[in-house]
Amino acid sequence: MVGGRKPMKILQEKTPEYWERAWQQAHTHSLYARKRRDLEQLNYWSAMAGFFSNTAKKKQGKKRPQKVLSWLEQEGVWQPGMEILDIGAGAGNFTIPMAKKAAHVTALEPAPAMLSVLQKNVRDEELNNVQYVDQEWEAVDPRQMGIQGSFDLVFASLTPGIKDVETLQKMCHCSRDWCFLCDFAGSRFFPGREELWQLIFKEKMPLPGHDIIYPFNYLYWSGYMPSIKVWLDVRDQEMSVEEARASFEEYFFSYTELTPEIKNTIRNYVQEHSDSGIYQEINRIRLGMILWQVNAGWQQGPK
Repeated sequence: MVGGRKPMKILQEKTPEYWERAWQQAHTHSLYARKRRDLEQLNYWSAMAGFFSNTAKKKQGKKRPQKVLSWLEQEGVWQPGMEILDIGAGAGNFTIPMAKKAAHVTALEPAPAMLSVLQKNVRDEELNNVQYVDQEWEAVDPRQMGIQGSFDLVFASLTPGIKDVETLQKMCHCSRDWCFLCDFAGSRFFPGREELWQLIFKEKMPLPGHDIIYPFNYLYWSGYMPSIKVWLDVRDQEMSVEEARASFEEYFFSYTELTPEIKNTIRNYVQEHSDSGIYQEINRIRLGMILWQVNAGWQQGPK
């Protein structure tokens, strides 16, 4: 025994197969697994397009892109003239600043309304070097699309598209040099969602299945040499009572039918936690980002 643990268990953790299974199990028992199967999840992202676009334009919404791009520059990755694939581009938080320096950005965004917002934001910046792909990352076939090894940087930040080993390896297939992934790192604190979850479902809110620890360890034990950086992101959310109520209803609709009772619970919660018609909460999120070269390591990673 080593520290109360069996040696075999420790050896198992030093394999990519162990972390592939751990990643799968994390999703099986996660918040993601509780989403309604009778709904098209792209509709959620389309419904939230305006919210994400407005958030991105605020000073607070620009902090994460600045932090990420600054790190890429420090690591010697962020160079002029690059060709970049942005997976789950959203409203353009990263697509737009990257396009201002890159030769070309391919922005993958499958949600129709979100894609429309992205295209408008790109037009507003008068950028003409952005190409759009309206597919889910899971459905993309790099060989069929002719994009194997086509990008200097394959980039993915807080996207549900990178959810397992298959979707992670697909990033490597499309890159000729660098890959970047940002995801949650451990617990996150959204007081409104968590307290409402307890009120609605009479249970503690499950953890999200997405966590940077799984792709990091899979890559590490596969022979890649990923760099990692973890930080705490604190967000002060402020919105009108009507906006807060609509936001919570949109969120919980992904998990349950919005009965009159549930709508009333949300309405009462927002009213009780508002002051002068304004709802405010502070969210604390620990984020992690990893960066790796697809052709660098003590041994060649899986292809």
